[in-house]
Amino acid sequence: MMDGITSPEAEMRAAGAEIVEVSASGPQAGSPAGRPQLKVLDPRRWTREPPPRRWVVPEWLPRGYVTGLYGDGGMGKSLLAQQLATAVAIGEPWVGLPTLQGRVLCIFCEDSEEELERRQASINRLLGVLPERLDKLRLVSRLGEDNALYDVAGDHARSTPLYDVVLEECARWKPTLIVLDTAADLYGGNENDRRRVRVFIGAILGKLARDNDAAVLLCAHPSANGLQNGRGDGGSTGWNNTLRSRWYLSEPEVNKGEPVPPGVRVLARKKANYAARNDRVEIEWRDGAFAPLDRARASLDPATWTVIAAMFDELKRAWDTGKAWSPYPQAGVSGRYFPDWAL
Repeated sequence: MMDGITSPEAEMRAAGAEIVEVSASGPQAGSPAGRPQLKVLDPRRWTREPPPRRWVVPEWLPRGYVTGLYGDGGMGKSLLAQQLATAVAIGEPWVGLPTLQGRVLCIFCEDSEEELERRQASINRLLGVLPERLDKLRLVSRLGEDNALYDVAGDHARSTPLYDVVLEECARWKPTLIVLDTAADLYGGNENDRRRVRVFIGAILGKLARDNDAAVLLCAHPSANGLQNGRGDGGSTGWNNTLRSRWYLSEPEVNKGEPVPPGVRVLARKKANYAARNDRVEIEWRDGAFAPLDRARASLDPATWTVIAAMFDELKRAWDTGKAWSPYPQAGVSGRYFPDWAL
């Protein structure tokens, strides 16, 4: 007893409780093999200021946890995830949001190596990045492979040999961000089985996050119901409830009868256990990658974009044939003043 305070261990022993010391690697020698153990915390010991929450993207992507990125097929979530991976690897903003620089490991199950290369070239061009700056970025293409990290067959469930390989690679590479695309390939069970889903996210993917002090971003497709109701979720409630943060990538809502601005997307934070919900970022597809929305540019209707595209096509054709158009009025004498053609 010190200053009138009895130690928690003494109190527990007085109550007849068994004391088991637990380390980061599990129960110490002497504890019964296979028996679950509890690490009992005494809040009287918490006398310091709590440690600050740690983020890879502040308010969006917490370290040590699994975040879900949902989006319908073709919406651009794989591109957005690869762009996030690039921004983290070089320590630059991602669609206008600040990032923490660190190593990144991405596992893509739906895209070939050639597609990842093409996508990376577009991202590099948008960000003005030379390939030699990507020393902290590693990509894996698993197209056409069996990519389950967690197999469920009847009453039996287990992690797979591929999961062990990923664990080993993460232990070697020590990533700050792990991108996994997509959930349908990585989870080998019924998406409506809440208990198994919670194990997959909380234990299987959660271990990747905790062991590496990393943020795990899991890409997934919403269900038909999730698309209709605007929540953008799918499967059992175990998916949304176990994820600590969930994003939804979709087209912007427009009034009935109005066209959707071409290439514009909304990234919404639909769930956030450690930040405010319903924050959003408006972005637009620009030459193969996503950039923060330029509202003046986005306000142009599709017909206007068609005209602009035709103008650029003509400028390129004329240049390639050695008869470039001129922006100067005096070129009108020779018929090479471009506004004359455009009008």
